Amino acid sequence: MTLDALVVGAGPVGLTMAAELGRHGLSCRIIDMNEGPSLWSKAQIIHARTLEVLDDAGLVAPILERGRPITGASFFSPTMERVGGFTIGEIDSHYPYLMSLSQRETEIALAEVLAGRGTRVERKTRLEAFTQDAGGVTATLATGDGKTEEVRAAYLLGCDGSHSAVRKGLGLPFEGSTYPVRIIQADVRIDMPVPLTDEFGIFLGPKGMLALFPLPGDRRFRMLSFLEPNEPDFELPVELPSFKHLMAERGPTGAVVSDPAWMIDFRIHCRLAPRYRQGRVFLAGDAAHIHSPAGGQGMNMGIQDAYNLAWKLGLAHRGKGKEILLDSYEAERRPVAEATLRATDAATKGLQAMLALKNPVAVELRNHIFGVVTSLGFVRARATRTVSMLEVGYPKSPIVAQDQPPLWSVRLVGGEEERPSLGDWMHFGDGPAPGIRTPDVPLGPGAPRSTRRAFTISGEPRSTRNPQPASDGLERLHDALRGTHHTLLLFDGPQQTGGGYERFSRITETARARAGDLVRTFVVVPGGERPEGLAPEASVLFDPEGELHRRFGARSECLYLVRPDGYVGYRCQPADEHRFAAYLERIFTTAQA
Repeated sequence: MTLDALVVGAGPVGLTMAAELGRHGLSCRIIDMNEGPSLWSKAQIIHARTLEVLDDAGLVAPILERGRPITGASFFSPTMERVGGFTIGEIDSHYPYLMSLSQRETEIALAEVLAGRGTRVERKTRLEAFTQDAGGVTATLATGDGKTEEVRAAYLLGCDGSHSAVRKGLGLPFEGSTYPVRIIQADVRIDMPVPLTDEFGIFLGPKGMLALFPLPGDRRFRMLSFLEPNEPDFELPVELPSFKHLMAERGPTGAVVSDPAWMIDFRIHCRLAPRYRQGRVFLAGDAAHIHSPAGGQGMNMGIQDAYNLAWKLGLAHRGKGKEILLDSYEAERRPVAEATLRATDAATKGLQAMLALKNPVAVELRNHIFGVVTSLGFVRARATRTVSMLEVGYPKSPIVAQDQPPLWSVRLVGGEEERPSLGDWMHFGDGPAPGIRTPDVPLGPGAPRSTRRAFTISGEPRSTRNPQPASDGLERLHDALRGTHHTLLLFDGPQQTGGGYERFSRITETARARAGDLVRTFVVVPGGERPEGLAPEASVLFDPEGELHRRFGARSECLYLVRPDGYVGYRCQPADEHRFAAYLERIFTTAQA
């Protein structure tokens, strides 16, 4: 029997990959060479965008139940004097915070959900070798009891970390470098005079930096520090006295360290695979990229790799999507990794330089600079955007596009026709461009409850999957996007004409003829009442306050096609069925039954 996919590696990336492949209709097995989840869980922070991804995948509930929300970071002197910091500002996400949860707990939570869907991790099972041909991949697996098994799969997904057997089997190098500094890290209990609850604490002492990250549980923290090469007073392997020494030397006065769950030290690497795909074999997560933990983006990038690839594999393997979808995985995700490696490399080297300061005057000046810089509004805004990961996008992807009339053809002023005016044309540029994440805009409040839809996944209401409702109590646009389909948003604009509604009907039929139920269509209507000229079968999203139209730059008629991963795949002003059909033909195969 041929599997649709074999996933190698059962960390957060592999578990997300297996769950998403199943959600998109593919059969898979997931193997891991270890006996269980990693004890030394280096990753801890789950960003807002990753929480959105896990929400759409139906995986977020246990993460929310087990994790601890974090809303900012503060820089302190060892005497607990705050010298700077930032809070996570307003972002258009249902998750305006970071979630603190150890990688081990994240793995346990994801594995439990996956098992509940009928797929269990096959532990103590190692990928020995593999070959591939035009029809699939043949893999040899070895189990802990010495047995071997040959498995045939359409695709092989390497989610097996920095020492990836899949990457090595492809013969791909892992180019990059290793930093001279080490990181010493542990999960411990810390009793402090002034406890940290919902923010990170970074202590800037004359002997170096010490970071404390709150974890779920009573006075549990992730304790982390950088050690310079050949730093005295630290011997390997690290033990509890090492962390007590660090706390006394660099941490808040009077803090007591005890009860370690685990302790580790390691070097930081910055490496990137030259390719993410070779035939029917793909790499994701640390198998494809590793970098400094500055920004805490490593695990998050890997989970988003899996989310990006799974829907494309689902369409391509089921014969509903074209090969360009699979080509786009590397084209989209590798530039994200390249940019992250550059940013974290610069941040790490800058941090090394600042932490190398030992002179008391230089240390005082450094701390003052931290305070000034982190008080600047644009710095705080930049920090919020970085830690949320909401700005990650794919504007140069081969599968995103837009159509807009040339500037010389637009009307100078508004009128009664659907053709955009100069102002309409310019405002369209303010909407989310192709390859950009769709904003999570509240729906309502002007729409009557009976006209707003309650979306579910697998028959399970959203409220049971996400126990933390939006603060405004309203349903949001991302609720309408939820699922494995593309979503077509037809913006009506202020000029509601019979010709426009006829065009919407033709566009809807074009989507149905090419993609069948792979595209769900909504007409976005200003106000809270259904227009009389709209086809009775058309699904409607009401926009009473005009916020949806404003955020999408829709001052006149236009359309947006949103991909299953929530990014804009295509947009067009004005809505044009022929141009839209041409885009669908690039992505989808022949008409769907």
